[in-house]
Amino acid sequence: MKETLLKNLEKTRGNDIFPSLELKEEIVNAFFPESTSSLTQNLSNVTGAFYGLLLKDIGETYGYDKMDNHSKRLFYELGKLKTIQTFGVHPKLEKDTRAFAAVVIYALYNSSPEYNFKIIKYTPNNTIIELTGVDRYLRILTELGIEKHITIPTLLPFVEGIKEIVNINCEIEYTFEITDQNFNIKSVYNIKQL
Repeated sequence: MKETLLKNLEKTRGNDIFPSLELKEEIVNAFFPESTSSLTQNLSNVTGAFYGLLLKDIGETYGYDKMDNHSKRLFYELGKLKTIQTFGVHPKLEKDTRAFAAVVIYALYNSSPEYNFKIIKYTPNNTIIELTGVDRYLRILTELGIEKHITIPTLLPFVEGIKEIVNINCEIEYTFEITDQNFNIKSVYNIKQL
């Protein structure tokens, strides 16, 4: 599997230069991801670490009371960015409540292997999407001991960012539940057009 992934990533990894074939084989065997799943999971872990470590530094440098605003702003702006990207990939996507599910799915497919989704309702006026899986942000916040300073769920401002770009008058209802000690969650977002 590792060789297949290495071949598939030839455009990015094909320019790496080793002084010998033996060293290349040793390094690839030791460090190259075993599979697409392990590659995406490692990238996801790095994303979570960037988020948590930056917030921890903000707290230590400027005060822990400043962290939550930065977290919310980051996710809000990320929600806007992912919405713009989603419409770039799928320009015919309707600007109604279904766009919320589309943006979330686009983000999950491209950067969040831990989450699974279930579309419960998908109409122009009401879309309900359920997310389950490991919350990488809650995990890193807890590992760093700073979770008490951050509003959970962290993804709520992301959905608010979607709302700004979609630009419809709607209400966002949500539930959020931590389902085990491994940071698995179940969250439901119910988007209703007003």
